[in-house]
Amino acid sequence: MTTSNDANPQRLAKPEQLTTLTQDQLVTAILRLTMEVSVLRDRLHTHETMLSANGLLTTEAVDQFEPDTANKATRAAARQQLIAQILGDLQR
Repeated sequence: MTTSNDANPQRLAKPEQLTTLTQDQLVTAILRLTMEVSVLRDRLHTHETMLSANGLLTTEAVDQFEPDTANKATRAAARQQLIAQILGDLQR
């Protein structure tokens, strides 16, 4: 897994609606995040295992990867979309 600075999302302003959340809304958001993390971990493990088994990529190479500007922008956009989805769950 990459440990570059792009793993730290930009600080977002706290929407006013977040001050009156219900437990159901919080549980929904936590479950969405948990499902996302679980699926990503499974897929990441599968990719790394297959690539390593075929001699195409080592774990060390993955750890040392530095994304270029376009890759960073793609990651940032995906991160913002996920944040928006979670905030949407919280505002229902």
